[in-house]
Amino acid sequence: MKRPLHILRFGTVGDKNHIGRAVNIFDNLVINANSAAYVSGAIAKLIVEKLYNNEKKGYFIDPITYAFQKDIHLLKNKEGVIKKSISKLIEKYDIELSIHNKNAFRILELDNDSLRKFCTNVLGFQYKIIQEFISSDNMSEYLIYDTNTSLDDITQIHPKLLIAPYFYLDISDNDYKLWLKLNVDCISISKKISGSYKNLPIFAQIVLSQTCLTDTARLKEIIETYALCECDGFTIWIDGLDEHKEDVNTLLAFTELLQQLKSVSERKPIYNMYGSYFSVLLTHKDVNLLDGVSHGLEYGESRDVYPVGGGLPVSKYYFMPLHKRFDFTKAFYLLSHNKIIDSNSSDWGTTDKYMNEICNCGTCSKVLKKEMSNFIKFESNQFYEVKYKNGAAIRRKKASPETKQNCLYHYLLCKNTEYRKLNKSNIEDILKELLIERDKYIDCRYLDSNELLYINNWNVTIRNIINRVNKYE
Repeated sequence: MKRPLHILRFGTVGDKNHIGRAVNIFDNLVINANSAAYVSGAIAKLIVEKLYNNEKKGYFIDPITYAFQKDIHLLKNKEGVIKKSISKLIEKYDIELSIHNKNAFRILELDNDSLRKFCTNVLGFQYKIIQEFISSDNMSEYLIYDTNTSLDDITQIHPKLLIAPYFYLDISDNDYKLWLKLNVDCISISKKISGSYKNLPIFAQIVLSQTCLTDTARLKEIIETYALCECDGFTIWIDGLDEHKEDVNTLLAFTELLQQLKSVSERKPIYNMYGSYFSVLLTHKDVNLLDGVSHGLEYGESRDVYPVGGGLPVSKYYFMPLHKRFDFTKAFYLLSHNKIIDSNSSDWGTTDKYMNEICNCGTCSKVLKKEMSNFIKFESNQFYEVKYKNGAAIRRKKASPETKQNCLYHYLLCKNTEYRKLNKSNIEDILKELLIERDKYIDCRYLDSNELLYINNWNVTIRNIINRVNKYE
C-alpha cells in the first residue's frame, strides 16, 4: 500500500509564503481554478521555487466547474459584479453566461461538439496555466537551460493529474439525473482527449449533497454509475460534511460510499477534498478507504458547496490530543482542566506537562518557551466589523499577524504529526488512545454538551468498517 498523500489547499495569494515555509510538510498542493487564473504568477513562482526540484511533490487544479451550474448571483461580489477571479476563469474556459436565465451557464443544452470544446478548455487550462505564465516570464530561460528541453516536457511545471469538468449532485434538483449523466459524459470525453496532455491521469470529482449520501437507493445509483467510468481516480467532496459534527449514520454512509467505490473500481485512488483527522484515519492501512486528504492552511476540513468562495477564516488553536480546533478561551479551560495550565500562578506554570502530553512541535517550543503564560500568543484579540444592509453591525474576532502565524504553523505541524504517526500503531490502539484523551476532558464544564461526541462517532464508524472487512475475509 502506498503512503497516503497529505494534500494542502492553496487559498489566496497571501498563502504563498506560508506554503513555501511548509513545503516539507505536504505532498501535493491543490489550487482552485479561479485562484490559478487570477494569481497565476504567484502560483507559478511558488511551484518553480518550491516544487520544481522535488519530483515526489506536485500540484493539481480543481476546475470548480460546478460554479457555473446555479444562479449567476452566486458568482458576484457584494456590489453585484462578477468576481474578478471568476471573470478570469470565464475567459479561460471560453464560456458564455446567460445573465437573464436561471442557469449561469446553460451547459445542459450544449451539443456534443460544444461539450467536447468545453472539456478541452477545462483540461487545457489545468495543464497549461502555469506553463503559460512561465513562458511569458524570464523563468522560462532558466528552466529550459537547466533541463535542456522544452517547457512542455518539464513534468514538474504541469499538474500531477487532471480533473474532468464536474457538477454538483443533489436529489432535490429536478435535473439531478441530467447532471449525473453530464458528469459521466465529461469524464468520458476527458479521458479520450487526455493524450493531448501527456496522458495525465483523469480524475472524476464526485460532489454530493448529504441527502444523496444518506439516500441508499440514490447512493447505489451514483456508485454504480461512476463505477463504469474510465477515470483513473476519484476526488470526493460532500457538501458541508463536518466530521466533528455528523452523526454515526452520516459517517457510515460516507464510508459506505468510499468502500463501494474501492470495491467496484479496481481500487483506484480516492482523495477527500475536505477532511479532518477522521479522514486521515480512513487512510490507515487497517482501514484503507482513502488514499489522501486535503485541507487548508489552518482550516478547510469541511466546506459548503455554495456560495462559491469563502469568508475570512478565523484563527483557532488546534488541540492535538482531541484533533480539533478550539477558540482560545475553550482551549485555555481544557488545559486548566487537565492541570497543564495553573491559572493561580502568575506565569501559568511551566511547559513540561504541555510538551509531554499536548504538543512539542517547533512552533509551540518557540512560542511558549518555558512559561505557559505565553499560551496567550495563540489568542485572536483583534476585531473587525461586519455591517448589514439594515444598518446593523457586529464585531468579530480576528487574529493579529503574529497570532495567525502561530496558529497556522502549529496546525500544520500537528497535521504532519498525525500523518507520521498514522501507521506506527494499529488502528485499534489509535482508537483506544482517542477514548483515553476524551475521558481526560469530557468533564470540563466549559465544553458544550456532547462536544466530544465525535470521538465516539469516529470509534463506532471505524470499528464498523473493520468488522465489515473481517466478515468477508
